[in-house]
Amino acid sequence: MTAFIVSSGQRVLFSFLAAVFPLLFLSFLPVAVWGADQESLTKAPGFSAKDLSGKTVKLSDLLNKGPVLITFWMSCCKPCKNQLPELDKLHRAYRDRGFQVVAISEDGPKTVLGVKALVSQKKWEMLVLVDTNKGVGNLYNVRKYPTSYLIAQDGTIAHFALGYMPGDEKQLEERVVSLLGGETRTTSGAPHGSGMSK
Repeated sequence: MTAFIVSSGQRVLFSFLAAVFPLLFLSFLPVAVWGADQESLTKAPGFSAKDLSGKTVKLSDLLNKGPVLITFWMSCCKPCKNQLPELDKLHRAYRDRGFQVVAISEDGPKTVLGVKALVSQKKWEMLVLVDTNKGVGNLYNVRKYPTSYLIAQDGTIAHFALGYMPGDEKQLEERVVSLLGGETRTTSGAPHGSGMSK
């Protein structure tokens, strides 16, 4: 039988591959890893951040009024720009019952100046906060945008969503309504069977 002889160079190569392969494998699983971190949150971390006028806003103060949906976004994110108008409709439909949408911009110092102009142009009425150093985003393990958390009034996380597809807001509205204990509405505020009017 022929003996298989491994040279020192081959041993080094095998050792290198054995060390690197697990890292390469894990690099293909970022969403699964981040999703696990985010879904492990059961209680919303408290935070404070400034709104577009420079006023400091605390999550605890918002929760005193009712449930809160926070969504982390960036101005360069196309799915974010598709999601935000739908969330603003949701905010308008249920704010009289204490529900609030808080859009937290993760834009850095170079692009955050455009956030105020965008909000003004779109005439959004939901609360927009800025998190230029991503301190709040890190509390919520945010790595991709948009990332959204629906927080019940007691601070527990009722729903988590990563990304956005058209129609997602309908399921989200049902979850909001379940927290508020009522029926769904159109954006005009009139009762409606399900979903939101466009």
